[in-house]
Parts: sequence; C-alpha cells; structure tokens
Amino acid sequence: MGWPTATTWPVRPGPDARVLEIRDAAGWASLVARHPLVVSAARRHDWYRCTGRVGDWLVPDWGAVAEQVDGVHVPVATWLSLAGRPVEVPGTGAATVLAGWHPDATWWLTDVLQVGEPTGWVRTDDDPPGRWAPSS
Repeated sequence: MGWPTATTWPVRPGPDARVLEIRDAAGWASLVARHPLVVSAARRHDWYRCTGRVGDWLVPDWGAVAEQVDGVHVPVATWLSLAGRPVEVPGTGAATVLAGWHPDATWWLTDVLQVGEPTGWVRTDDDPPGRWAPSS
C-alpha cells in the first residue's frame, strides 16, 4: 500500500483462556448442535450454490458459545477437510458449513488476549513486496 512505516503489537491468550479445538466434522457439528442459530433465510442460496445441498442451515450462536469458551480454533487439517462442505448437524435435519474461516484460525469471543509492547517498523525498499526492518 506504499506505507513507509508500521507498528505491530504481539498478542497472546492469557494463561486461563478456554479454547475449543475443532478437530473434525463431528466436532464442528457438535458445536453447532449445542449452540444452534438458524440462518437458512440468509444463507440458503449461497450455500446451495456452493454445496448443492437443499435444506435448512445452522451456524454456531457465537454469543452462547462465548458463555462456555473464550476462543474456537480450527487447525489447518480441519479447515482443509471441511471448508465449503456441508456437515449434517445430528438431531436437527439441518446442516452447517465451515464458512468465513481461514486455515489455523482462532476466533476470540471474549477479552482474554494479552497485548505486548509495540514494535515500530520501517520499509527498507520500494520493490514489491517490500522489505521491513525494526525501526530504532
């Protein structure tokens, strides 16, 4: 973007952070089954075009999930096996899709991240993608 400087802050979860690891389709379906939010009206057409599945759709109710865990982590292997694929949610007749995530993402639902000291950066050349070095 042509910026000559930048600042970054390291963040990490606090020692008592509760993180739910989604390891497979059953884990994702279980999360959605425990905290279902119906999104059929908003997602039916897009998710049909993506998956070919006709029917009702659910996603996790993130507000309800946040009452039990601070974050939800989807490892790379889980993302690769689930992204864009319909996952049936047991006992509901509906399905869900792992949508809007990227590999190895954690969605933080509560304020448990600890912020470290900032580091200033300066761009050292103009060639894309550009090189950066810590500023003094």
